[in-house]
Amino acid sequence: MIGSWFARARRELPLGPDESARFVPWVVALMVYLAALGGVGLTVLDDTLRAADQVLATTLTLQVPAETSNARLETVLALLRQTAGIQSVHLLEPAETARLLEPWLGPAVALDELPVPRLIDLRTGPERAIDIAALRHQLAAVVPDARLDDHLSPPKGMPAAARRIKGFLVGGIAVALLLVATSAVFGVRTALMADRSATQLLHALGAVDSAIARRFAVRSLRLGLVGGGVGAVAALLTIVALGGVGAVVQLPVPPGGPSSAAGVAANGIGDWRLWAVLGGAALAAGLIAMASAWATVLRRLAGMP
Repeated sequence: MIGSWFARARRELPLGPDESARFVPWVVALMVYLAALGGVGLTVLDDTLRAADQVLATTLTLQVPAETSNARLETVLALLRQTAGIQSVHLLEPAETARLLEPWLGPAVALDELPVPRLIDLRTGPERAIDIAALRHQLAAVVPDARLDDHLSPPKGMPAAARRIKGFLVGGIAVALLLVATSAVFGVRTALMADRSATQLLHALGAVDSAIARRFAVRSLRLGLVGGGVGAVAALLTIVALGGVGAVVQLPVPPGGPSSAAGVAANGIGDWRLWAVLGGAALAAGLIAMASAWATVLRRLAGMP
């Protein structure tokens, strides 16, 4: 269909020299490159947040005071293993706790000199059929100062940070596509200036405005698709060079969850969504350039006598 449109446009109005072809594809390529990376970043961000939510939803953490005796600690572990809905119970070794606290305390701090509580990592099933209130009551009977964290609420500031990142990426994509339209408008204005005499003559002789506009729209579509293809390939090469799709947006996922190996960040270039984003960005650039050129030419022709 598009091929026949190209051919019909050339038969009706032969194309003249195309000065805009020198710069429009490169501007479009740059904008598509940025928009494609932004689109892939949005996909990775969504996967990361969903994976984090799933991991946190199946994770509980129990803090037992450091002065708790070994007998009470073993009683707590036995109680947890007998609780319906808890699939795994892991008492963190001092070395594991030290790794968790190192970002805040530094590597030189000796934990045995601090009243650091013992941490117990609990994993539940997807349905999480646990009576948290009853479990807290049972734990308090053994160790009154034990603290059970259910992680149902996201970390403070995380939703707002995610919204800011999404807003930044969406805004960047919108600006990039707007600049594609702007470059197409400037390009078609340059072409109109070059063919002004022929265009004015055709308009004065009664040529249909849509036929004249089609000539420039087809030209802009071709330039937009060429530039969009170059930008999409450049984005793909950048992702490969960075070491994978996940490198576009570096966000940590809580370890140990079933979703930590899922999503576009792990599937890489084999994920169909990556190709959909790249192909969609290139196609959108061509269509936006075509529509912008069409509207610009019709507006100019409407102002001619």
